[in-house]
Amino acid sequence: MKITKNSIRLILFQSAISLILLILTGVVIVILMAPKVVPKSESSRLILDTVEAVPIEEHHGGIDFRTDGEVIPFRQLDVVPEIAGRVIYKSEHCRLGHSVCLGEILLRIDPTDYQHELEQLTEALKQANIAIAENDVQIANTQKELDLAAKQLELRKRDWERNQSLAQRNAISVAELDSVQSSLLTVEETIQKLRNQLSIYEVQKNKLMVTRRREEISVKTAQLNLERTEVRSPLGGIVTADTFEVNSFIQRGAGVAKILDISQLEIQCSLYMKQIQWIWRQSGSDNNGYIFPPTPVTILYEIDGERWSWAGTLKTLDGGGLNAVTRMIPCRVKVDDPHLVRPVHVHGVGGKNAPPTLFAGMYVSIVVHSQPAVSLYRIPEKALLPGNIIWTATNGQLQRHAIHVATTVENNVLFYADSDELSPTDLVVVSPIAAPVEGRNVQVINAGTKNVAQK
Repeated sequence: MKITKNSIRLILFQSAISLILLILTGVVIVILMAPKVVPKSESSRLILDTVEAVPIEEHHGGIDFRTDGEVIPFRQLDVVPEIAGRVIYKSEHCRLGHSVCLGEILLRIDPTDYQHELEQLTEALKQANIAIAENDVQIANTQKELDLAAKQLELRKRDWERNQSLAQRNAISVAELDSVQSSLLTVEETIQKLRNQLSIYEVQKNKLMVTRRREEISVKTAQLNLERTEVRSPLGGIVTADTFEVNSFIQRGAGVAKILDISQLEIQCSLYMKQIQWIWRQSGSDNNGYIFPPTPVTILYEIDGERWSWAGTLKTLDGGGLNAVTRMIPCRVKVDDPHLVRPVHVHGVGGKNAPPTLFAGMYVSIVVHSQPAVSLYRIPEKALLPGNIIWTATNGQLQRHAIHVATTVENNVLFYADSDELSPTDLVVVSPIAAPVEGRNVQVINAGTKNVAQK
């Protein structure tokens, strides 16, 4: 191909245009990337970032926390007859679901056999008393004979002494002296026999006394068994089971009914170690660990959107350690008066639909009102950032703080006042902050009054 002068000029022209465009593009890029210098007089007039802040408040109301629990019986006793026999009476109240009073007769067992036994043992006791009386007479008679023999012995001794003196003067014969001595020995032998007889009577009396004591015990046992033919309620409450009827034969020690105590109830619940620590820190705690200082609680139960409450007390652990599955500590709440119910939120007026009492098996909510002896601060929940971080704007400058959160209550965060960097005079930021930096100057607005804070 033949290259002419015109084609050479065209190529040179196009190359020159491309070079000029490249130079212009480079100049534009350099200008755009150059830092913008703002005069000092203009930067001083820039508007500061505006944040909303509220004062940190001291918290004096303790720590309330919520858990769930199940109502359980305070006690439930089995009605167990202590004797066997045929039932001849059953109370109309001793039926499933009926209420009984303390000491009320629930059933009677046929007392005939026990009455006969009591009569027999009473007669045996009378015989024992008669035997003792006869023995006492024998003891008294023997003692009288012994007293007479003692007097006779005294006479025989004097007679012996007199005859012995005569024998020394040869006034009597040896045979006469021997006769007097024989009489003396006879009286002494009689006294010894009486003493032996008296000892036997004393031993017999001890045996008879033991026999009488045994008969007295038997009579008391028979009287007690006769009284036990009437089986009474060991407490006031609701009958939850009955397994007997009139004319049925019941055995000694066999449970025939169960009665649930409704005067008091308990609630099983579980708490975290952190919550238990708040209770341990209460004033008056002896640090036993297993028994808490009495801590008031509120029990809540909801029916069709209506809520009712009862007062209770958290006192003890329900066991000796943590649950292996939930890692929580089982506890027990005592409700002294399950019938004292208070309306919390009801649709009608006067609480006409209030439940009459707490019932075993109810699932309820529990609010524990602990009063730990620690200093706490309170801030709005929206002031807390992830990682338990808050920002303060005291004196118009941002400062970052890590806090030790205790709990969250009703859109408020409670945290321990264990840092000297914070005080109730500090303002905590509650509005979002874009890329916060410590020491950055900000314009503060009180979130409650919306007034601009003076720097």
